Amino acid sequence: MSDDPIELSDPDVAIDPATGRLSYRGEAYSGAVIQTRADGSWREYWSYDDGDRDGDWSGWYPDGTMRYNGEFYRNRPVGTWQDWYPDGSRRLEDVYDIEGVLLTHSVWDQAGEMLEFEDERTRKGLSADAVPADDPALRWDEGEGRMYYGAEPFTGQEFRRPAPSSPITELAGYTDGYPDGPARGWFLDGTPRYTREYADRHAVGRWCAWFPTGIRKEETVFAPDGALLTRTEWDETGAVTARYGENQD
Repeated sequence: MSDDPIELSDPDVAIDPATGRLSYRGEAYSGAVIQTRADGSWREYWSYDDGDRDGDWSGWYPDGTMRYNGEFYRNRPVGTWQDWYPDGSRRLEDVYDIEGVLLTHSVWDQAGEMLEFEDERTRKGLSADAVPADDPALRWDEGEGRMYYGAEPFTGQEFRRPAPSSPITELAGYTDGYPDGPARGWFLDGTPRYTREYADRHAVGRWCAWFPTGIRKEETVFAPDGALLTRTEWDETGAVTARYGENQD
């Protein structure tokens, strides 16, 4: 690890725009990177480990007031990231989990009034009364193909987490116990895994699924009456591996 920080403007510094990894003189870099002003004051301070963004990241205004501060872990933002206005009042706060998934996003104006607030539930479209899948009152009747809450058919949203502290990975809606409206799935990092739609107790519209890389995996189109119209499958290179129906690209 370098004991002395290197300058971002150093011609031997190269940053991969796709991954954010930094190399110095052709090698993955470990240490600090700074960006200075003409007077020698620090504008930015960034930490790297073996080429990955890792550790403290900070920026300052010309008068030395902190502009932003946060932390990376293995190229992912983690913990609490904060931005401030030039007068020192807070402007933004983003909170990430250890996997780099954004949990909450808050923005204030310079008078201290909140302009925006978004958490995982609002970002993923959960209603205030959405019910977790592990709620003991929620049960699926396999014979009827129907969801109940207690003794009554369930109307509302059900969401799932793989573990109590994990991000939400699935969301489904029900009306009178039957799947209704959009259903969504996400990978742990928050990227989409699938989208589906139900109406009148059957699948409708365009159903899509993706690989973790974001490359599409499946696309199925249903008619308003639930009839299957087309289906296409891809491998992880983007090549079509199966096709059903007509007029497919």
